[in-house]
Amino acid sequence: MAANTTAATLPLSGRVAIVTGASRGIGRAIAIHLRSLGAKLVINYASSSSQADVLASELNSKAADSIDTSPVAIAVKADVSTPEDVKLLFDRAEQEFNTPAHILVNCAGVLDPKYPTLANTTVEEWETTFNVNTKGAFLTCREAANRLARGVGGRIVLISSSNVGRRCRDTVRTRRRKLQWRQ
Repeated sequence: MAANTTAATLPLSGRVAIVTGASRGIGRAIAIHLRSLGAKLVINYASSSSQADVLASELNSKAADSIDTSPVAIAVKADVSTPEDVKLLFDRAEQEFNTPAHILVNCAGVLDPKYPTLANTTVEEWETTFNVNTKGAFLTCREAANRLARGVGGRIVLISSSNVGRRCRDTVRTRRRKLQWRQ
């Protein structure tokens, strides 16, 4: 960020972004970048809060130099494959930042590194991956379509991995392609 740039001149100042799967990997990098552009963040994680809490703490401590002492980032546990948790994710954003979210970046996804061959994949393993990678993307996009702030250029962004070199990558790719629809 340039030395003469103030928070009010940042392109996402006053905007709230929900980033699913933001505790690590590309979700974390996207959250950091959105914050550098002035967005307030909801850092979503599914199981372990430690990485999400560290990221929120780092972002809040960097913002502590400003006059406004309210947090710029919060960590929220939510399983994106359940409608109730997705609703909670958006509710927490509105409660914490007193405005509907403006941006959803969906980075949440699972692929077990020990993922078996297709012939050895259990129905439970397949359903878990499908529920997070496809149903979770649908649920968060649907909630965003109903709740993003209107008239201010809201955005929905979906991110997925190509899983190059991974076993059963065609199965995972098929799950994400189910979400590619046209308006």
